Order: sequence, then structure tokens, then C-alpha cells
Amino acid sequence: MLEGGALRVAIVHRVDRGEDDNLSELKELCRTAGYEVVYELKQVRPPHPEYHIGPGKVEELKRAVEMLGIEKVVFENELKPVQEYNLAKELKVPILTRTKLILEIFSLHASSLEAKLQIKLAELKYELSRAKEKVRLAKKGEQPGFHGLGAYEADIYYDEIHRRMVSIARKLESLKKHMDLIRLERRKRGLPLISLAGYTNAGKSTLFNALTMENVLVDSKLFTTLTPTTRIVRIAGKPVFLSDTVGFIKNLPTLLVEAFYATLREIALSDLILLVADASDPVEKLREKITTSLQTLYNIGAHEVPVLLVLNKADLLDRDEIELRISELDLDLPRVVISAKYGWGLDELQKKVSELLRGFIKVETTLPYNDETAKILNEIFRSSKVDLLNYENEFIRLRAEMPIQLAEKIRRKFNNECFRVIR
Repeated sequence: MLEGGALRVAIVHRVDRGEDDNLSELKELCRTAGYEVVYELKQVRPPHPEYHIGPGKVEELKRAVEMLGIEKVVFENELKPVQEYNLAKELKVPILTRTKLILEIFSLHASSLEAKLQIKLAELKYELSRAKEKVRLAKKGEQPGFHGLGAYEADIYYDEIHRRMVSIARKLESLKKHMDLIRLERRKRGLPLISLAGYTNAGKSTLFNALTMENVLVDSKLFTTLTPTTRIVRIAGKPVFLSDTVGFIKNLPTLLVEAFYATLREIALSDLILLVADASDPVEKLREKITTSLQTLYNIGAHEVPVLLVLNKADLLDRDEIELRISELDLDLPRVVISAKYGWGLDELQKKVSELLRGFIKVETTLPYNDETAKILNEIFRSSKVDLLNYENEFIRLRAEMPIQLAEKIRRKFNNECFRVIR
């Protein structure tokens, strides 16, 4: 490592003919992990059995490592243990795959116990799938990235990983029960849940702060949010739970989707998803990120939840550019254009959310003057949008939008003929 500087790395992506490289996103991932990318390499060819890239490109990388003081090489591709071993042996520096890089980033940003355990479990699963081969290779002679494995017999190393996985899984199960109780309590309140979802760094946390007046961490780096934050907020006067969730990314490793399934499942249980996208991205990149996000929602079982597309960062474009992008995207989704940073379009966003929210109905009724009414009025003010409350001589006249559960509770409790649902 350079004095006072970031670790210098090279990034590599081998692609098939006709496939676009993903070096720009890999570079951003490296920046998030605290690395400085000083060399980029792309090769179009089938995977080489020994190195994944061709031997000629290995020589090119070797020269770059020596000349530029490169301390790690990061591959967009997933490598077999033998390829990782051969590359480390030739280049004399550790080799990272995209999966390992993302695990590093998640470890950096994990703040809650649940997130830390989820990441550790994912790391162990990744290591377990490669353990026996890595031990065999390490016995041939230690190489960068394979330190310390030579002392283990493969089966002992494998069993140790498995034992740790079982221990972590038990702790996560205990935490899951606790989170299930919290979700149950939320459901009892009858308030709908709105989840902010979308590609990482689209501005979800900035929008969360704008709607809740909170101050959750906002950063231009990827994966700032790993632990969901949920608050009660009023949208167009209606109280709802609003949840800020982990960002999506292209080719998110399956083991990370599995590790964060409980977290992502929160999105699938939502009443509405605000799919946040960076409107300032070039159209093709914007389309790809929206498609990736929609595919991720499908994979976690959220495909039946209504989605409102929120095109954020409108302050970086003029109105004509935004309209052109919307027409070129040609997506069959309700949408709204905003700047969460400056608060532009938030009134329109709230109006659209109110229209799409299920679970609320507008009712008109009268309530008697008694102790039961005093108790229920507290609940009405806490959980509803009250349009009219008149204290008349013999009764209280009420008109409000409220959760269906609360409306049914009022109808049963007071059983009066004046109760009606307003269409």
C-alpha cells in the first residue's frame, strides 16, 4: 500500500463475443471498497481453463503489476480455485473475484448484528464451495491469497467452516423470530408498508430522509444501506410505514441474495414499492438498471406488489431531456419525476402514492359521546387522514381515510346506520 494512499488494483473482465464489459461498475465497486484502480483489462475470448484469460493477457497483467505497483487484481468474472491459484502464482499478488469484492464492501458497511451475521454466513458459504480444492492447491506451495491453508487437512478445514455456518444460522434464526414479532406488531396497527427499492446509489436514502425528515447516512458510494430503516410517515396525510432497503446491483451473487433474503423479503411483504432510479444515467444504462431491479423484485417474490417508478436526480437534467428519456424507456409503469435532494416533485409523488395505496378506505360515520369514542378517536388520529370532525349536539360526525381494519372495528363497535363507505 502506498503511504497514505489507497491500495492500487487492476480490474479485469473477460467477455464473450458480443457481450458488453462491466468495467465501469467494477471500478465503482473498487472505489467503494477503498481501492484505487490504476489499470483496466478487457479480453474477448472463451474462458481459458488455466487462467480464465489468455496467457498473453496474463503476461500483460504481470508487466502492469510490476510497473504500476499493483497490489491486487480484481476480476469481474467468477474464477475456479485453480484459476485463482494459477493467476496468483504468476502475478505474485492476491486475486479477488467480484463476489469477494462485494462481500468486502458489505463487511465495511454492515452496522447491525443481523447484517454482520448475514455477511459472515455468505463468506463461509463461498469458502465452503471452494475449501477442498483450495486446500489441495495450497499444499502445492503457498501463493498470495492462499496463506495459512497448508496447515489444514481438507476435511478438517471443511468441517470447521460448516460448524461455524451452523452456529451463525442459529443466531440468525433467533434474530429472525425477533424481527417477525416486530413485523407482527406493525401489521396489528393496520398501516400499509411502503418500501424504497432500486439500484444501489439511485438516491433511496436521500428520498427516505426527504419524506421522513430523518438523517440516515447518504453517500455516493455503493451499498451505503444494508440494514433496513423503517419509520412512520404521513404520505398525502395518510400514515404509513416507510422502509429504506438494500440496493440492487447487476449480477448480484446468488449467495448474497440468499444471505439477505430475510431483509429483501421485507420488500415482498410491502403494500407498495417505490422503485427509485437515477434519471441522469444514459438511457441504455437506466433501462438496464430498471430491468435488473424489476428482475430482482421478481426473484424475491415481490412481482405482485404494485410498483411506482420514481425517476430521481431530475436536478441534473432539463425538462426536455427527462421527457425524451421517458419516451425512450417506454416502460409500462406508473411514474413520477423528482429531485429528492432539492424536494422537487415530492407533492406529485405523494399524490401518486396515495392513489396507488391499497388498504385505505374513505368512510363517513357518526360517533356517540362516550368513553369508547374517546379511545377510538386517539386511534383514528394516529392511523388515519381525517377530512372532517364535527362535534354536534348529539354525536360527532367523522369523515376520514383509514386502514380497512380500523374501519371494520368502528363499524362493529358502534353498529350505527350512518356508517358508509365513500367511493
